[in-house]
Amino acid sequence: MYTKGLKMLMVIGSALSLTLSGCSSGSSTTTESTTAPTRAAAPSAQSSNPAEKVKITFWDENPGPNRTPFYEELIKRFQAKNPNIQVEYVGIPASGAKQKYDVSIAANDTPDVAGINMVWLSDFVAKGAVQELDPYFKDWSDKDKIASNMVEFDRGLTADNKLYYLPHTMFLDILWYRTDWVKDAGLKAPTTWDDFFTNIDKLTDIKNNRYGFSIRGGSGSINQLTSMIYAYSGITDYFTPDGKATVRDPKITEFLNKYVALYKKNTPVSDVTNSNKEMNATFDTGTSAMIQHNFGSYNDHVTNLGNDKFAGVIPPKAANGKRVVVPVANGLVMFKNSKHPQEAWKFLSFLMNADSQTYWNQSIGQMPTNTDSLKSDYVKNTQHIQQGAEVLADKDTTALKLPTHLPDYTKITTQQLEPDFQRVLTGKMTVADFVNGWATSMEKAKADYDAAMKK
Repeated sequence: MYTKGLKMLMVIGSALSLTLSGCSSGSSTTTESTTAPTRAAAPSAQSSNPAEKVKITFWDENPGPNRTPFYEELIKRFQAKNPNIQVEYVGIPASGAKQKYDVSIAANDTPDVAGINMVWLSDFVAKGAVQELDPYFKDWSDKDKIASNMVEFDRGLTADNKLYYLPHTMFLDILWYRTDWVKDAGLKAPTTWDDFFTNIDKLTDIKNNRYGFSIRGGSGSINQLTSMIYAYSGITDYFTPDGKATVRDPKITEFLNKYVALYKKNTPVSDVTNSNKEMNATFDTGTSAMIQHNFGSYNDHVTNLGNDKFAGVIPPKAANGKRVVVPVANGLVMFKNSKHPQEAWKFLSFLMNADSQTYWNQSIGQMPTNTDSLKSDYVKNTQHIQQGAEVLADKDTTALKLPTHLPDYTKITTQQLEPDFQRVLTGKMTVADFVNGWATSMEKAKADYDAAMKK
């Protein structure tokens, strides 16, 4: 159990619950072990010439119509306040984003500021690519607006406990389901695992191109699958004290057998290659009754379905009474190669302020991390944010710590487990072999890391 991380989440959850209680409810290549390329020393926190006109580049790791316009608006606001700084927005398609960053790091051609997935951070730090933010953060006038436990959580993402990453949004996985279909079928919201599997079966009508569920089998599948297997099992740790991967537990195999059996029987055949975009589309076009995604797709569902035809529930508690969640905080880094570190920090910190966070999170339907933004009307009046707050504040909730500090974690999940999961779905690999491969690779990665840390 990642104590600091859970404390941070409980603080946010409790703060949200207190805020909301007074308001009415609203609706595969191996990571190189050779020495990383030499990087420039951390720049001093001294201001550049304010009259100098400079250009910085910002990379978005997940662009699209539900994100890009909002970043463009924030950039416009920033440039209005800082006319000497031009920000170039570059959208990096999510399906190849990690590879694009890796190539840019190897070529010493990185952006100034970038959005990255939390699980990539330890790899980028190990490669010496990202800038430590402590020299900037300590002098930032708004540093106290970010909960101290959140900052500690960020520090815990890497082995050296330094600050490299500031998340301006966070989210939980959620089961979006069609309320109208559930009502018409005489069913209830999937608040238990029995409800989950029953609803999927009862709402499947293949003759009319209706499926009870859609599985994410393509890019990003393992992140979502991890959330589901630990929620179902109620297991609260990724490794046992002696270094064994808990994915070996029989409860996880039990779930996977049930889950994989849904493919083609209760889900579209195309699921095997679907990323989040295609999976969400099956829900929004009336093909699937339920999907597992996260807060970030909320506004798309509202646009396509309206407010009255869908709702969301956090994956249910396990049979042992525990609710295991995998919170994700996506955020921002500065790269060491930046020729304008002060301007880069100025832009990064602008994206972290309350106004920017409220605008961004309201636009994409996720949870802010700035404490002033957590008091906004948006947070007070959004049903799935309220539910997330209640879950995080629940004494039975445990936040699973993913071993993202392991340099090989991302490689294993994307280059081994994603294609292996597709083989399982198509019957070319057994669940037992999938689980064994998963556990063996993670156990080796942990053992290698632990041994290196002792040297």
